[in-house]
Amino acid sequence: MMPTRRSFIKKGCVHCAAVIGAGFLLEGCGSSMHMYKTQVSDKKIIVPLNEFPADKNIMVVRSKDMENDILLVKKNDHYNALYLQCTHEGVGLSATDKKIVCTAHGSVFDFDGNVLKEPALKPLKKFETSVIENNLIISLT
Repeated sequence: MMPTRRSFIKKGCVHCAAVIGAGFLLEGCGSSMHMYKTQVSDKKIIVPLNEFPADKNIMVVRSKDMENDILLVKKNDHYNALYLQCTHEGVGLSATDKKIVCTAHGSVFDFDGNVLKEPALKPLKKFETSVIENNLIISLT
């Protein structure tokens, strides 16, 4: 029996939705970002260097004391600590393996905090970092 036009369109829409939904689910199956949870103490965050993944140059630091996360980026001889808050309208940002993205309005930043794509015009807030006895110290002042 030949399907009706209505059932053909309905089945086609269901299949398209399933394919699109599977794409979103598979996107989340990539390598996950390492996250270190800690607390702020004396306007500083201390991250043991052995928490930094050996095979990655980035990780997220989360503290319940802060509204947004910090992205730590391991450079040759130093670390960038970038506050994951968009400079356009203050929305929290998401980091991928290659860039930092504002899912609200589309701004994109590099791992130095520079704007790659507007509407944001200002670079991300950076915190000073130092290494003391195998610990990375992030100064929040």
